[in-house]
Amino acid sequence: MSKKKKNLITNNYIAQQKNISEVIANKNDLFFHIENKECAAYKLTADPLKYLDPFISTTKKWLTIGDYNGFEAHYLLQKKQNVVASDISDVVLKKAYARGLIKKYSMQNVENISYTDNAFDYVMCKEAFHHFPRAYLALYEMIRVCKLAIIMVTEPIDILSKMSTLLFFKNILDKINPFLINRIWKNRFSWETVGNYVFKISEREIEKIAMGMGLPCIAFKRYNHFKSHTPIEGMLDVPLNINLYKRIQRKLRIKNFISRVGLIPYDSVCTVIFKIQPEEKVVQKLLDLGYNVLRLPTNPYLK
Repeated sequence: MSKKKKNLITNNYIAQQKNISEVIANKNDLFFHIENKECAAYKLTADPLKYLDPFISTTKKWLTIGDYNGFEAHYLLQKKQNVVASDISDVVLKKAYARGLIKKYSMQNVENISYTDNAFDYVMCKEAFHHFPRAYLALYEMIRVCKLAIIMVTEPIDILSKMSTLLFFKNILDKINPFLINRIWKNRFSWETVGNYVFKISEREIEKIAMGMGLPCIAFKRYNHFKSHTPIEGMLDVPLNINLYKRIQRKLRIKNFISRVGLIPYDSVCTVIFKIQPEEKVVQKLLDLGYNVLRLPTNPYLK
């Protein structure tokens, strides 16, 4: 790897650490929506975590990745799970620990997780995978340290894989100029202000990764998710404004209906990559929640 590329990746992680230490850690309402579960922010942030339900019927050992304020770890603790919260910086996690919101935490770079192989039953990453500069390297590391499965919650979907019309126009326009499609596909190249490229998930790519590693099963749950940065009147980190909450829920229901009939793709996906074949009762719970479960064939040339 060239020195320039290495510096770019290093700078990416440094920028994310600085953002947590200098911006996020100084917010006054950092834990409000964790400690006040009746506020809209908690309800909207916790809502996608219901897709973890098939995995928490008994106590398991979890590692959360990119869990900057311990929200996911706290949620799992309430479900009687044994969980370690981790992030690229532990500045906020220390505060969460001091407030009793989490029991264990660790500073981890997801590209080089310090734990041994199969150290956790589950590794869970919520709204963080798209931040990673080398996303697949991070993916392989998460698979390495889990025993049963990794679960990535609320990650953006690569719409090109879901919109055949967009792909059709891209194939035509590419013959003229490969950048012409950008006039239609506005967020083809997108970055967040902290400095990371927004890495979007393609289900087909996940399938190929799992097949290459000889993994037995993957599952996807597509849905639309309220983004906290979406412009909307009213504050979320205050005691529940029922009218605001109902308005947000109404918008999501409308969007879900439009996605369900196939007019627009869903914006988010929960992705599960199993390291061993899941139990039938887990598969049934996944199906009941609307997951698409794909049992993968085994390599006929390797035993």
